[in-house]
Amino acid sequence: MNNQINVTTVDTVSLILEEKIALYARVPHYVLITGERGTGKTTIARQLHEQSPRSKREFVSVNCASFTSELLESELFGYEKGAFTGAASAKAGLFETSAGGTLFLDEIGDLTLGLQAKLLKAVEEKRIRRVGGTFEREIDVRIVAATSRNLKEMVRHGAFRPDLFDRLNILQLETIPLRFQRERIRELFVKEMERQSETVGRTLPFEIDDAAVEAVQSLEWRGNYRELKNFAVRLAVEAMDETAITAELVIQMARDGWAGETTICSASEARSSDIWHEPRHTKQSLVMVTFDAETDDLDTVYVKAAATFIEHALKQSNGNLRRAARSMNTTHSTLSRILKKNNERKARIDVSSNGLTLSAAA
Repeated sequence: MNNQINVTTVDTVSLILEEKIALYARVPHYVLITGERGTGKTTIARQLHEQSPRSKREFVSVNCASFTSELLESELFGYEKGAFTGAASAKAGLFETSAGGTLFLDEIGDLTLGLQAKLLKAVEEKRIRRVGGTFEREIDVRIVAATSRNLKEMVRHGAFRPDLFDRLNILQLETIPLRFQRERIRELFVKEMERQSETVGRTLPFEIDDAAVEAVQSLEWRGNYRELKNFAVRLAVEAMDETAITAELVIQMARDGWAGETTICSASEARSSDIWHEPRHTKQSLVMVTFDAETDDLDTVYVKAAATFIEHALKQSNGNLRRAARSMNTTHSTLSRILKKNNERKARIDVSSNGLTLSAAA
């Protein structure tokens, strides 16, 4: 066929992630979001809330790394008048103010063991006691937690309570690093540069050379979305009087350290059409799926891509479906359902092909 499209497993993983967000939003269970910093964990938490039955109530977010243990306890649980110096009046905590809604605990791995014990009681019993309080209060809130740290490793080293980890890790979502989403980098960069052209007072939007976009895509963006946005802001300021954004300007700013934690390729590489600086360990796990743009519909595209990804995972796990499911952060029943749909699709193609052959012979 002339019109064929190749995609990597990243597209499939993105589709599975979106599907799981929509699925998990419908249930009241706690969700743990893991992944590198700046990969959109807060955005996912908001999506879980906005697509849930709790969407009409409050979405309350707190970064556990931004407070001392004592301040965070007061912020979460609230306090009574006179509980400590400066507590002139009682104050409800976030568990209470988010009643009926969602409480997002970002960087949960930064909690002290003492505060972990108090959070465990709230998670298990759905009851809290304010600092300085004498009675417990019932709470009705869905907890979504997130971390960029390896909680399993922390549990092994005694830095995180295993019982709290088990309670929070009922459902899990893992974000996808930006460096594995080349087209997403292009989309975000161009959109942010359009926004920044107005911010710096330009009457016309920036002209961005294709080579400049490719140079941006060649960087690894270890800081992910946040790092890319900051780079676009700085680039817009530096180039506010320039006619166009060029690859040379992008590379120079990256070499000067304006792109944070990145891997920089050469200028000649940045001009090439296949410029994607991919971490060495991912090249062998790249899986290609071929689609026919003339005959494949959207459902077929999804099933073929997902089935190919699953088959790759099965090879890696020596045919063990449950182990493959764990490696893909999903359930074995989901994998079975997708493989069944793909087999049914293949069977329909075989029947159709046989029918055409008989007609021709007749």
